[in-house]
Amino acid sequence: LQITEQVPVLGDYDVIVWGGGPAGIGAAVMAGALGARTLVVERLAALGGMGTSAGLSSCCDTPGGPIFDDMVDRLCALGVGRWGQNPERYRPPGRFRYKPATLKPVAMKMVREAGCEVLLDTVVEDAWMDGQTIRGVLVGNKAGRSLIKARTVIDCTADGDVAASAGARFMLGDPEDGRLQHVNFRWSLAGADTDEFERARPSDEQILAWLDEAHERGLLSCPDGAFRMSPRTFPWEPSKGGLVLGSWEIAGVNSSDPIETSEALAQCQVAAIQLVAFCREHLPGYQNCQIGYLAEALGTRESRRIIGGYVLTADDVVAGAKFDDGVVKAWFWLDLHDPPPGVAMPHSLAYVKANQPPPGDWYEIPYRCLVPEDIEGLLVAGRCVSCDRPSQGSLRVIPTCIYLGSAAGAAAALAVERGLAVREVPATDVRRAVCPD
Repeated sequence: LQITEQVPVLGDYDVIVWGGGPAGIGAAVMAGALGARTLVVERLAALGGMGTSAGLSSCCDTPGGPIFDDMVDRLCALGVGRWGQNPERYRPPGRFRYKPATLKPVAMKMVREAGCEVLLDTVVEDAWMDGQTIRGVLVGNKAGRSLIKARTVIDCTADGDVAASAGARFMLGDPEDGRLQHVNFRWSLAGADTDEFERARPSDEQILAWLDEAHERGLLSCPDGAFRMSPRTFPWEPSKGGLVLGSWEIAGVNSSDPIETSEALAQCQVAAIQLVAFCREHLPGYQNCQIGYLAEALGTRESRRIIGGYVLTADDVVAGAKFDDGVVKAWFWLDLHDPPPGVAMPHSLAYVKANQPPPGDWYEIPYRCLVPEDIEGLLVAGRCVSCDRPSQGSLRVIPTCIYLGSAAGAAAALAVERGLAVREVPATDVRRAVCPD
């Protein structure tokens, strides 16, 4: 605790929400609405995380709770949100599609209206511990290093960064071989005349020959781990029968390793600008194409899973398990994007149906999954909650992350209000706060 003599104290809050992605939005809005003095700390320059900065533009078909519903209503009112229906594959009400650029200010407005403060462009350096109790976080930004104190910290970093630095035990990757789900790099081309391309479309053999020549001359480079693509014909994907000029799945990247993520981003960004030149030279209608969008972050599906009082399992998901301390309901399927020997996209309809709760049913996520073992004053929310690897494939999606954040925010606020440890907060009261009806 002598650290207070060496670095300035930036503030003292009831609740710090670390990470402003979907889980962080839910946690902050709920904690603030319940009267807790709350600070949201985010490493990027906007809120939304995977939902805004990684190129995602849709939410999967599973409930997200009242805060998610409010977000959806706001986006629809602005004309940038709509529901997509596929009765055979999606459960009601379907999948929600939106404009990521608009979600950034919408999320900020929701958080500010709840009375929360926001600190952007700031990274976590370490948990500030008193024995086994977290008392705050050490942060770094343009002003240097500082300490922010809190009665409760909610780790919404998706990767469990704060929990890991506090000494919480965690799992990472497949228990047999350590493999991780693929990440995505999302980008788009603008200025292409696709009608002209279709009218004068070169043969597949011609395009493949051009690609091979460009790779031979060093004019194109394939990112390491590009899934289902050959290094000599990237970005041609045989399963799709064409060029993939948009979202690439990349295997072998650990999102909690900054060296691996930096290298993946660098390789993908270089490949994108190389492809602009390639398309301009060879493809009809692409003479004036340019980069229209480039994600600020990798789309990540898997990283640390903090070990809590209960580890949710794939069997729980498929069976529609209910718990006395259940605080979040969900029904999305076990969606894994795995390298061999795991399962990968595209998943058959039979696979989807066999790996989700029965029709009309759902599973619950217990409050114990949000409370790390042996660490006091800390909650986790989002994909880093206590679960096995397959079940993370279900609960990692945006609506469930917002729902989990809402539950953590409610628990943190109730703990502060009642002077309780977070693990002492009754789950029934958390559930009541998250779903008052």
